[in-house]
Amino acid sequence: MLAGLALALSPLFSAIGPAAADTAPAGPVVVTLTSLLPVAPQPGDTLVIRGSATNVSDSAVTNLSAQLRMSGALSARSSFDEYADDPTGSVSDLSEALSEPTPLARTSLAAGASEDFELSAVLDPATTGLPSSTWEVRELGVAITGEISDVAQTLGSLRTFLPWAPRDAVGPKQLQVAWLWPLIDQPHRVTSTLWTDDDLAPELASGGRLSNLVSAAAAAAHQAPPPAPPPAHHGGHHHVKAPPPPANPAVDVPVTWVVDPMLVDDADAMRSSYQVEGSPKPTTGKGSDAARSWLSALRSATSGQPVLPVPYGDPDVVAAVRGGLSTLVGVAATAGRTILGQLLPGAALLGTGWPPGGEITQAAADALFSDEATSLVLSDTALPPVDPPDETPSSRSSLVTAAGDIPTALSDSILSDAVSAGADSTDGSALALQRYLAETLMIEAEAPSDQRSILIAPAARWDPPASYASALLADTGKVPWLEPTTLGAILSQEPGTSVERQALVYPSSARDAQLPSGYVHQVTVLQHELSQLTNILPPGDAETRPLSAGLLRALSTAWRGVPVSRRAWFADFSRQLHTMTSGVHIVSEPGSTVTLTGHGGKVPVTIANTLDAPAQITVLLDAHDRLTLPGTGRVSVSIPAGQQTTVDVHATAKTSGVFALDVQLLTPNGQKYGKPVQLYVRSTVYGTITLVITGAATAALLVAVAIRLIRRAINARRTSSAPAA
Repeated sequence: MLAGLALALSPLFSAIGPAAADTAPAGPVVVTLTSLLPVAPQPGDTLVIRGSATNVSDSAVTNLSAQLRMSGALSARSSFDEYADDPTGSVSDLSEALSEPTPLARTSLAAGASEDFELSAVLDPATTGLPSSTWEVRELGVAITGEISDVAQTLGSLRTFLPWAPRDAVGPKQLQVAWLWPLIDQPHRVTSTLWTDDDLAPELASGGRLSNLVSAAAAAAHQAPPPAPPPAHHGGHHHVKAPPPPANPAVDVPVTWVVDPMLVDDADAMRSSYQVEGSPKPTTGKGSDAARSWLSALRSATSGQPVLPVPYGDPDVVAAVRGGLSTLVGVAATAGRTILGQLLPGAALLGTGWPPGGEITQAAADALFSDEATSLVLSDTALPPVDPPDETPSSRSSLVTAAGDIPTALSDSILSDAVSAGADSTDGSALALQRYLAETLMIEAEAPSDQRSILIAPAARWDPPASYASALLADTGKVPWLEPTTLGAILSQEPGTSVERQALVYPSSARDAQLPSGYVHQVTVLQHELSQLTNILPPGDAETRPLSAGLLRALSTAWRGVPVSRRAWFADFSRQLHTMTSGVHIVSEPGSTVTLTGHGGKVPVTIANTLDAPAQITVLLDAHDRLTLPGTGRVSVSIPAGQQTTVDVHATAKTSGVFALDVQLLTPNGQKYGKPVQLYVRSTVYGTITLVITGAATAALLVAVAIRLIRRAINARRTSSAPAA
């Protein structure tokens, strides 16, 4: 999140409740909210608040009573946040007492003990001051009073809100609300059908995180009651009277699904028997039935519905682009759309990009746009207003890129974070739900005559309780101030002109959350290695597809902030990639010697291919000018699958001796493949200089012998011709 928003968001997180906040309770009794009904109370309704009081002190508390209090109307969203800043703060300044102090069922609590309570109040405008024709938000509070150490005092408080929207009010425009509903997980396998864990199985099973998300959205999309049948006619008279409409008629609440194709791909692979790494041997996974049921439910829920595909594996887009892996992001985007098109055939796939956290750099935005993204979803903190507006602006905006303006929908960061944080604890979810309902009404009340829209984007991997997820969506279609809509409907609107926005912001806090640059560089190295392997195999060969998918998983945002898990997964992937790339290698023993017995001869180099596909490779030999090799010393060869081939290279010796011969494999496009091997060549042939020297020496010897013989002959003649003594 943005570091500069820490103070602005502190009210949000503290409003979730004691279980989700780091602040200490204001008193010895912690008050939690269980429910507040009805969700959209009308004049004359009885408001019922249920909750619990827990003694967190070391002493007993006695004479416990609970009272419900209310304030006047809030005038601005900033006031709303100020009140929410301290959910356990005092409520003594709330002027209206909606109920008399009511003793708890157990008026004394020992240290650590809890007791439930229920408070109710009739919301009659004549006695409470609530208006009958306008919409507003009131501060609401529960005060727990009693004694500790015989001193009477307020022992604990709970702050929440009362959204008040009489249906008879004339004039207010409904606030349009669109939900992004993320189905994103983490990698559970490296490349093949051998899974690193079976953690996805319980998430897909009934009651699991991903199952709950699908169920909640599917139910909300069909919660409007069917139309009443027409009254029966008999003799021109009506015999069946149509029932009156319900007080709070529910409407269908569509969501815009945000789906990681890797998750759906994994679920599809799990439908059949699969193996999970184990010791001493792999075990059979237990999620096949759950995967089949979940995938069927997802297909039904997304049929005809908008689905935003994130790139395969939900990659860290900004980190990837910074590391020079823009192409890999494009591959992930294309592959993801293809997979979802096959596995969710009825879904309406959107061309919208949603970068992690809704934050993005200009370079990454340009990359997404070039990868066929026609629109974007960003957090409103990515395009902050130049001047703080008096009212919450509509979510439709635009982002300027190198290729032009991209239609952009801005999610409401405060509400999105509130919704996400409410999923962190059962105690906090009721408060978060109440905050969502009240704050959306607060937004509407800022400018009741303006038609505006907001977009809510929970955290990508949020894990809400089933009841909380269902209530968030269902209540969106039950309260009179909200009009459910979709992301596509927001993007089809004209961008707002009332608010001038700054240039794209990508703060250091977002950069710090990215995958480390060193890790991204390692992925780049493996991408190069995989590219070499792909280059020597036939186009489209299926053997490299699991590796290509694994490389995309390597960039998943799930690896953020978990260095141990990231390193373990990456090491496993690296081993599998190295094992496959080394399937094509030089068999000739390094350091072995080949002897040329003549002026020239053959130098054999043996290459093996243990892969299941033929490989096209080039053998490069370099004798450092000690041998004459044919051409440029390169020999191309095709090696059948599972075989080895010996390449005989004719070499001509320039001199005698033993010298090195370097052998390197190359891909068809000339890149080095694998490690080089150094062989040795021994040559016994005489060189030109040696022959000249030897010939000259022989000639000199012959001349010397000839001279000696001549001298002997001359001396012999002289001796024979001399007179006798």
